[in-house]
Amino acid sequence: DQFFSGPGGRADDWRDLVDAAKAWARGGDRAKYESALADLSVTEEFHGYPGLQLMAALREAATSGDAATSVALATRITQALTTRSFRQHSGDWDLHDEGNGDIPDMLPPTFGGKEAHRPYFETLIVTGVSSNAWPALATEWRKLRRPIDSFVYE
Repeated sequence: DQFFSGPGGRADDWRDLVDAAKAWARGGDRAKYESALADLSVTEEFHGYPGLQLMAALREAATSGDAATSVALATRITQALTTRSFRQHSGDWDLHDEGNGDIPDMLPPTFGGKEAHRPYFETLIVTGVSSNAWPALATEWRKLRRPIDSFVYE
């Protein structure tokens, strides 16, 4: 029902990545997983979540031949995207969060202290700056956030 929908296509791409990772972990084709990850990476840089750190971790796991980590991380990201939990649970943004049952933070990382729920949205900023500078630029923009803002953006 979402054949021509961008978000629906994105969700399909993430499910396909998880399927390819599971197949690889069972002894299947690693190249199919790496191809799916490369295809997915093209558009993911335009989304706030999963962000540069988690995407780099996915690529690193594939490069090192770690199928188990690839399955676990791809599944975790896909679940966060499907449920949109990343908008309220900062652990979804943390590579090392194991989801150990802690009470989730109400805000994604770098958004301030634990406070009441605030609406979340993502902003795409188009710039001529080289992609190598994007992480530093994003860090500078995050410094503009204030705990008293009535919304959260990434």
